Amino acid sequence: MLVHQGSKFRIVHCKEAFESLECILENYPENKRMSLKNRLFKQIERLGDGVRMSGENFPKEGELPKSHGRSNGNFFAFKYIPIRGYCWRSKKQSNTWFISHYIVKTKKKLSKKDTALVCKNWLRIEEQSDEF
Repeated sequence: MLVHQGSKFRIVHCKEAFESLECILENYPENKRMSLKNRLFKQIERLGDGVRMSGENFPKEGELPKSHGRSNGNFFAFKYIPIRGYCWRSKKQSNTWFISHYIVKTKKKLSKKDTALVCKNWLRIEEQSDEF
């Protein structure tokens, strides 16, 4: 599991999140791989340090599962075309963001599969306290 500790937030990759990025990157030449990974990690560092993220590079993507009929907010995406890394800010663990997984996004619309995976990870971590 990959964890980045910034000056304001801790960024934690969920189970298999980093592996999903590595799998995506295998489809690119080595120089492009390093460029994509560096740009995404720069965004992670910025979030960890509490730097304001633009809506273009860090858009709100979807809604997290409701608990007791109440909203738990939204999840977001680190966006560096064509890759997205879906994440949410934890309500249980202070100053912590979790990255659910990475995808190559070819369509504008958020897929149900990606929403389901984020929600599954959110429930596992936030409701069942199974971080690792």
